Amino acid sequence: MNVTDVMQRGVKVCGLGTSLEAAALLMWESDCGALPVLDDQGQAVGIITDRDITMTAALNHRPLWEIRCGELVGTRPLYTCHADDDIKQALKIMWGQRVRRLPVTDSAGQLVGILSIDDVVACAERGTRGQTIPDLSYDDAMGALKAVANRH
Repeated sequence: MNVTDVMQRGVKVCGLGTSLEAAALLMWESDCGALPVLDDQGQAVGIITDRDITMTAALNHRPLWEIRCGELVGTRPLYTCHADDDIKQALKIMWGQRVRRLPVTDSAGQLVGILSIDDVVACAERGTRGQTIPDLSYDDAMGALKAVANRH
């Protein structure tokens, strides 16, 4: 099973110049907790989470409309995967780096989707209900979920 079998397409994104206020509103409207950040060439350069926005607001004492996503990008490494990667390899990245989401990029670094631990668990859970899910066990998904849910 490859990442493409589980990932979400049509991902909402933001740019380096997007304000954290605009990013938060987009997350709210899209019912998501993270947005990949793209540079001017459409390359994935980071990911902003709702927690990032909250902590930045609390620690900087600045209005969210004054803070740009680009100010947060680069403060930690961006981990990605490719659509044709094996799902277990992507889980190893999530597990090892303790991240809940991986932007999915093509060979040129262009965003093609996002893989979240929620998607992985939902897919594995379908396997426990009698549907055949090759190469993705519920135990694999739960192990990854436990790893990323541990406190940092």
